[in-house]
Amino acid sequence: MTAPEHPGVRTARAAAVLLSPALVWAVVLVLAPFAPPGAEHPLAWGLGAALLVCAVPWAVLAWLGRRGDLRRRTGRPGLAPLAVGSAALMYGTLRIIRAWHGPLTLAAVLFAIFAGYAAVVLARRRLPLHWPAVTWGGAAAVLPLLLGLPGLLALPLPAAGIWAAAVLRRGTAAALAGSVLAGGAVCGGTCVLLLQAVR
Repeated sequence: MTAPEHPGVRTARAAAVLLSPALVWAVVLVLAPFAPPGAEHPLAWGLGAALLVCAVPWAVLAWLGRRGDLRRRTGRPGLAPLAVGSAALMYGTLRIIRAWHGPLTLAAVLFAIFAGYAAVVLARRRLPLHWPAVTWGGAAAVLPLLLGLPGLLALPLPAAGIWAAAVLRRGTAAALAGSVLAGGAVCGGTCVLLLQAVR
């Protein structure tokens, strides 16, 4: 008979699901078109981008993982397939935004996400970064840049994520905090540079 799971662990597992990179970035993408100067049909733009950039790569990797293709071919699923697939989808989404005169704030968020992906992939051998923690830091930096004071509601994200990851033993507090700071610097820095360029 197995011991019952501690309530704190159950809460941490639920928090880890809610704060998964795909869901966090999907929320940011849905909110981005509502940022000033605004756009026509912001919800449609945000949902479309979230579907292409977050839902499609996640679904493909989940499907391949269930079939065992990722483990058979690469030994261990890594971030590289997700980064390459997402980069292709981001490029296509950016082309659509440009061709249909969509919200430039959405483009800034897409570049910020890709910058975070790139940082994790490039640093993984010398200074491994925890992708979910990079996401929490990036979202906590990007949302206030886009939405002002309402965006500050995202600031508890990193603390909740670090707590959940520490409870689930997915990294030390120092490593997780470093990843959060890296995400804030890379994703937030990329976003602020692009927002200044388009405003």
